[in-house]
Amino acid sequence: TILKHILIIFILFANANCGVSPLYKNTGSMEIFKNIDIQKDQNSLAYLIKEALEEKAPFAESGQNTLQIEPSIKNSYGVITKENEITRYSVTLDVEYRLYNKKTKKVVFKNKVSATSDYSAAVTFTGFATEIARKDTYERLADTVAEKMITEILISNLSENAS
Repeated sequence: TILKHILIIFILFANANCGVSPLYKNTGSMEIFKNIDIQKDQNSLAYLIKEALEEKAPFAESGQNTLQIEPSIKNSYGVITKENEITRYSVTLDVEYRLYNKKTKKVVFKNKVSATSDYSAAVTFTGFATEIARKDTYERLADTVAEKMITEILISNLSENAS
């Protein structure tokens, strides 16, 4: 058992010091976003995604390239308790996005990302708790898709530069 403990400690130590960090934590790689501004649909969901993107990367107010985002949401009802007191909702956020050059209108990169999350809400007269739970879920989903988008743009940029 001592050998087993030593092996576990060695594995934990090796993983803790592997030096791997997310691409978006590398400030040098984030420089590409200083040439990108965000164009969005005029709805609250697009606004949440834009806010999440701007928290994670230094997007420009007016750059050479534009990131166009088009979100769509799908809600579905899941489990309803026997007493009809709590409803479980499943929400999927799909975002089609494309990065294009403003002058040439040439699409540099395009893709689609999605994220799913669930929330439960109790039946109330006002629906306030449900609305708060829904809003928190939308914010969580926006944060998740923003992280995926940034990572995919960084990977695309790295592979272009490697070519």
